[in-house]
Formats: sequence, C-alpha cells, structure tokens
Amino acid sequence: MNYGDFWSKALFPFYERLRGRPTPAIQAVLAQSQFFSADELARRQRADLRLLLEHAKASTPFYGQWFAQTGQSPEQIAESGDLSALPLVDKAMLMAHPDHFRAAPAPPGSYQKRTGGSTGRPLVFAMDPGSDHWRTAVYRRGYGWAGCREGDRQLYLWGGDVAPVSTVYRLRREAFRRLARMRFHSSFGLGPDQLDAVLADIDRFKPLCVVGYTSALDALARHAAARGWRPKRPPRSVISGAEALRPQERQRIERALAAPVFETYGCREFMLIAAQCPERRGLHVSAENLVVEVLAEGRPARPGELGEVVVTDLHNFAQPFIRYKTGDLARPAAGPCPCGRGLPLLEGIEGRILDMIRAPGGRLLPGEFFPHLLKNFDAIAEFQARQDSPEHLFIDVVLRQELSQTDRQLIQRALAAAAPGLAAEIRPVEAIAPTPAGKRRVTIGLPPQGDRP
Repeated sequence: MNYGDFWSKALFPFYERLRGRPTPAIQAVLAQSQFFSADELARRQRADLRLLLEHAKASTPFYGQWFAQTGQSPEQIAESGDLSALPLVDKAMLMAHPDHFRAAPAPPGSYQKRTGGSTGRPLVFAMDPGSDHWRTAVYRRGYGWAGCREGDRQLYLWGGDVAPVSTVYRLRREAFRRLARMRFHSSFGLGPDQLDAVLADIDRFKPLCVVGYTSALDALARHAAARGWRPKRPPRSVISGAEALRPQERQRIERALAAPVFETYGCREFMLIAAQCPERRGLHVSAENLVVEVLAEGRPARPGELGEVVVTDLHNFAQPFIRYKTGDLARPAAGPCPCGRGLPLLEGIEGRILDMIRAPGGRLLPGEFFPHLLKNFDAIAEFQARQDSPEHLFIDVVLRQELSQTDRQLIQRALAAAAPGLAAEIRPVEAIAPTPAGKRRVTIGLPPQGDRP
C-alpha cells in the first residue's frame, strides 16, 4: 500500500471520525451514484428537493410567505421536478433581507461564511455543517476524476492569506497539509522570483497534480516558456479553477507542464458545481448535491445555447439557496458523456473572467486577489479594481457605511505586500456600471505588452 492509499483508506477516514464528520461515507455514496442513470439521479434529487422545500417553508420567512400566498406545496413541486414555479432569487435579494432567507432555528453548529465577491459584491450567508460535508466529498470526487486523489502529492497555486490568521489555525492547517502532502504557493504577487520558486518546487516536490487559479497557471506557463523550462517529471494532471478557462490558456498550460488540464467550476456559495471527467468533453454537474439549471430568457436553455446558471443547494438547511442566480453563463451539453456517468453535462462555462493586474518589476496579481481581500470589510458593498498604469490602480467602492482610515490602511498594506510599487487610490462611488453586455467587471487590468494596440 502506497501513501496515497494509506491516507485515503485509513488516515483521512480516521481524521474525519475524530471530527465527527461523515465525509468518507458520503464519498462512498458518490462513488456509486455517479454511474446511476439520469432517471435514478433525478428521482433522488426530487426526494431531496422535497425535504429542502418543506424545511424552507417551515423555517424561513420568505418561503413560508411564498407558499402561503401561492397555495403551492413542496410535495407538488418536488414530484413534478419542475422548479419554474418557484421564484428566482439573486445576491441583491439575499443581501437586502438576509434574515428572510435564513432558517430559524438554524441547524446545530451552523455558522457564517462570506463569498469571495468575484462579482464585486461579497455576500454573507449561513452554512449548515451537513452541507459542508457534502461539499468536501463532492470536490474530492471531482478532483479524483483528474487523477488527483487525497494523499497524492499536490501543489497548489492558490490564494494566500491577505489578513492575519491565528497561530493555532495556521499550525493546524500546516499540519494537515503536511500529512495530506499538499504544497501551497500564494498566487498573489507573482513576480519572476516567485514563479521561479514554483517551477523549482515542481521539480523538487514532483507533484502528481498541480491545482491553481486559471490566471495564475497561465502566468506560470508563460514564465516557463520564457525560461525554456520543462518539468523533470510531469504531473499526472493540472486542475484549473476560480476563473473561466479559455482555449489558449489550456494550450499554454498543457505545453508548459506536459500534462492535461481539467477544468472545474464552482463558487463560494456552493463550492464545486461541475468538473471534467477523464473524457474532458464537458463538465459533470454535482447533481447529488445541487440542482443546476441553465436558463435562457427564463426557460431551460437548449443544448449548446448560452444561458445563466441557476443553482439550488439540496443540503444547506441553514440558508436554503433555491433557484439562486449565480450571474455566470454556461451552455448545456447535448447527450450523455461517453464515460458512462449519468450526471448532467455542461458544454462549457463562460463568466467570471478576472483580469490579471500587472505590477512594477514584472509581478502579476490575479484578479481573484481583490475579492479575496475585500470580502472581509463590512463597509464595502460593491467594488471594482481598475488599473490605469503599471504603477497605479483605482479601487472604486460602493459603501454601506464610511470606510475607516484603519481599513483603508489595511487594504493599502495588503496590496503593497502583494505588489510592491503599485499604488492604489480608494474611491467611494454611488454605483459601479456594468459592461454593455450587462456583466460586472471586478478587475480591469492592462493587457500584456504584446497584446496592446
């Protein structure tokens, strides 16, 4: 038995039992259910949906009132499998009236989380511990499709700490990562020296899987090509996430790391929504945990037609997300996947493409830095970072209340640490205008030198 087998079959299950978490049992269910027929998966979704709707009706003001006014019943909607009678909700509604959508009483152990604000509007929401167990199991299965299982050597090019964390938390996290053989590099402030360090670590650590923000992986690939670097031992796979993956980025990353790229799609509200299987002909939806609709002009999008992603979380009973508009765009796929999985398939994801910020000295700052940082400031309702020169950017903020001088300094210091020489001007504004296509741009960076007109 190698270490990966020992971790996944013994150490990790033991660790989860100590914490009272049923994650391994859910993983075992998911390993089987992914190959159920589409009809069987839909039947199970309807059963879970009924429980969710009954709970929402009984415990949340919004859905209690809606069911009372419409005369609809959770049983009727769930049995039909047609969610169109239910109202669509969005982030603005949840932010305006948070208590209307939260369960009272909340399930034991519920807690609050914040979205990263990749749409420019951070959301505070309630989280059911049971939902977190499902999310962990779902993401582990999705990564496993890429040959990236727990216990195998994994190198992450991901968001680093932008705010202080407690010593106890940091030590616990580091201990877990060492046991799980997970190596982390911050994707915030990627200069030539930092990128060289990542390449050197890939050769030294020999990860079986490399995981990263799409823009950070692309920056690494460009740097590797400029250096003429090739991995001494190519990883088994590369997993991209947090941002949309464009064809040219996939090609660059695969050439640089000599490994196939697997795209994932998720968000903070639900974690992994969909991921590519070994066939890589689309992204399988995590249908045991989520009901995912793709709507074009309010109706289900046809195969290949672009529509908005709308998600219902079947297991978050602390704050039921029912027909929640994510703001992302996707295309449903036609027909089943050759892999034999009955899970619904998305042809591709379009949305949340965050520009890279280019700082003096060649440093690169992924657009995800700003949602990661600014979600922690309660005064900020919306934001947009717009770079106007290599040495300067504006951070436009729509405020709920005055932003204190202390908070301004914290933001400035975090940016200075990640991108020395890049000055930021924080500007309160009344509103942040969307693009002509109606989308929000969270970061607007300068194009690469070679791409400028």
